[in-house]
Amino acid sequence: MLPFSAVALALLTAFSLLAQTGSTPDQIHLAWTRDPSTTVTVVWRTLDTSVPSVVEYRRQGESRWRRASGGPRPSGTEGRLHEVLVQGLVPASRYEYRVAGPQGSWSEVHSFLSAPRPGGSFEAVFLADTGLDGRPDGLSTGTREVIEEVARLNPTLILWGGEGAYYNTDKRFGTLDRTIDYWFNMVMPFAAKAPIMPTYGNHEIFLNEGYLFWADRFPTPEGFDNRRYYSFDLSDVHFVSILAADSERGELPVTVLRWIDADLEKARRAGRKWLVPYLHVALFSDGSNHPSNLDYRRQLAPIFEKHGVRLVLTAHDQSYERTFPLRGVPDNVEITSKSRDCYGATDGTVYLKVGPGGKLSNINRGFSEFKTNPPPPYTAFRDNTAHHFARLFFHPDRVRVQIIAVLPGKPAWVQDEFLYTLAGCDAR
Repeated sequence: MLPFSAVALALLTAFSLLAQTGSTPDQIHLAWTRDPSTTVTVVWRTLDTSVPSVVEYRRQGESRWRRASGGPRPSGTEGRLHEVLVQGLVPASRYEYRVAGPQGSWSEVHSFLSAPRPGGSFEAVFLADTGLDGRPDGLSTGTREVIEEVARLNPTLILWGGEGAYYNTDKRFGTLDRTIDYWFNMVMPFAAKAPIMPTYGNHEIFLNEGYLFWADRFPTPEGFDNRRYYSFDLSDVHFVSILAADSERGELPVTVLRWIDADLEKARRAGRKWLVPYLHVALFSDGSNHPSNLDYRRQLAPIFEKHGVRLVLTAHDQSYERTFPLRGVPDNVEITSKSRDCYGATDGTVYLKVGPGGKLSNINRGFSEFKTNPPPPYTAFRDNTAHHFARLFFHPDRVRVQIIAVLPGKPAWVQDEFLYTLAGCDAR
């Protein structure tokens, strides 16, 4: 049997040969730029630039295909990147779709769930730090396994927390654009099933990459500062994507803080029950590879607390950590509950650091070592022995979080789980 890296490279070669003939659409992924309950944006690539930007779609169970047309999405990829906005969807419904290929052909049929209206329930997945599979240095020890586990699920939404290519240490594919091409094909098993809404990490911004290389591939709402910061509503949840990519120090501009404050205020006044910021660099991290960014903690935590944020999603360090619900960050930190599995409406903010999503650290060539033993008092759970991603089950009055641990050759398992409920833990 071929080793895993050899299999990955063989698959890459097969993808390349298919792309050279222009025989199949690739890099299919979904996004939301407008109302998630009635629209979806479909993106894909063809090397043949004469292929029309057309999507056929139908509600599951229907026999007749409907059509939507769009146009090219400018990017650095070879060929043509297509973008089509599909409108008029029925909320909380499964749809099938296929995209146009060369010479009148179509892709295979994929499916997705349209978002529910307020009052509806849904599942989201958060993952980050995947890297590319088959790295010659052997550090992508869980990349393919994490992708396969997420692809087995049927979430309504994928939240991507950044760091996909690590181009500064993985230049197998030559240019950055071709490296990004490979990443989109690698994640297509789940990106073609659910809208993938990004925030970006230090590798996408600083380390031989660049924001626009990635942002050109990802449709998002307009937000602020050329889409570096944006938000969207899904049922009773308001998600805020925050570009926070400085590893340990570095402040966000005052204009950005004002935008975040106003955005959360607007969502709170609109009655959104769950406000969920997600960003790459962690406000709370005891990892030795990437410790807490105390500047971000000082700037963002008071804004989050002001608006009743109960859950913050971060990544960056190659380990998993969860805090107890906290109030008074950064100067007068209070742990509002020492429960490990349930929190109520009067509790504070839980900070999650979920990682890695497949790739080990270049710093120590492994999972991140923790600096403090025993853990800091604010720590509810932590682990640095496996790869991780989060499943978030949102309901109008509660959210259940499961942390899935992944190791090669072993079935994935729920390593950590907790409930945040507005109804009170006694009502479980």
